Amino acid sequence: MLRSSLLRSSRAIKFVPSGTVANSLKFQRSAVLPLYSNIRHNSTKPDAVVSEIQNQLPSFDNITETASTITQATGEASLQWGYLQSIGLAKSWWWPPDVIQHILEIVHVSTGLPWWATITIVTLGVRAALFPLYVKSSDMMARNARIKPQLDIIQNKLMSSVDMSQSQVAVLERKKLLQEHGIKNRYLMAPLAQLPLAIGFFSGIRSMCNYPVDGFTDQGILWFNDLSAADPYLGLQCLSAAVIIGFMRLGGETGAQNFSPTMKKVFTILPLISIPATMSFSSGVVLYFLANSIFSIFQSFILKNKWFRNRMGLAEIVPPPPLDPAKASEGIMDTFKKSLDKAREQAENRAKAKALEDEQKALAKAQRDNSHIRIVRKKDLKK
Repeated sequence: MLRSSLLRSSRAIKFVPSGTVANSLKFQRSAVLPLYSNIRHNSTKPDAVVSEIQNQLPSFDNITETASTITQATGEASLQWGYLQSIGLAKSWWWPPDVIQHILEIVHVSTGLPWWATITIVTLGVRAALFPLYVKSSDMMARNARIKPQLDIIQNKLMSSVDMSQSQVAVLERKKLLQEHGIKNRYLMAPLAQLPLAIGFFSGIRSMCNYPVDGFTDQGILWFNDLSAADPYLGLQCLSAAVIIGFMRLGGETGAQNFSPTMKKVFTILPLISIPATMSFSSGVVLYFLANSIFSIFQSFILKNKWFRNRMGLAEIVPPPPLDPAKASEGIMDTFKKSLDKAREQAENRAKAKALEDEQKALAKAQRDNSHIRIVRKKDLKK
């Protein structure tokens, strides 16, 4: 049975010539599954590799453009209304630093000016608004300088008074003298009106530098491009000190103050001391000092100008009387010691006056206690 099945299988198989089989066995490249030996990698093509890497890597031009876009967007954040309030600044409209920050933001957003120009313009604008007060104060100081010898005499009386009655007489005499010459002391205090504004500028700008506000790091000018950092060359500090010395020698911010040689020395030394004291301050803060000082020196020039004073009806500035050579040779320490001696002498005189007054009160009380009131009847008087 097995043999018969094998014979049937052999009859079914038909053998063909070898050439026909060779011709029929032709291998074709498959489009779906290529042979491994038929794959050509790109590593054997340098130009293709370089081109592919260049296509895959990001362009440096795009990186630069993206960085500039980010920087511009960051700098423009401060040009939006309410930006300072959104970062915790400019919280109120009554606290001086917050008010100054509001004003700085209004000017910066409205004009689009860089921060260095905004700080400068706001400083000059606020000082210009206070200029009428300084004009009135300059007039009062010039009137006061005319009667200074008489005021010195009254002041000596007041300092040497030993009781309250003498002090009151001296005070009334001084008040009458000031009224006769049209002097009002409240205008002499006009420079103090700048004090809360100065504190507001200093504290407000310092807070903006410490944050720092967007734009403060790159919206400076010249060598201090970063307003949030300290001036590395101390140029702003030196300029501010020089300007302060200049306008103090011109007669202060009112132009009518007559400083003694000792006080001129003091106002020369103090600005020089301020240079190392402010060397760690941010450039934005010192820029405010410089802008404020520049306005002060121009204000002194204007208020000392004779044509301007005549035009405004201001009193003429009287030159100070010549000093005693002995007093002119006194140093700062000598003047300070004399002031202490006068204050000590005045305190001793007042202590003596108070002791005398207490003694008189005690005697008066003793007399009242020892006195007896005798009641006399009408019939006793007839007897």
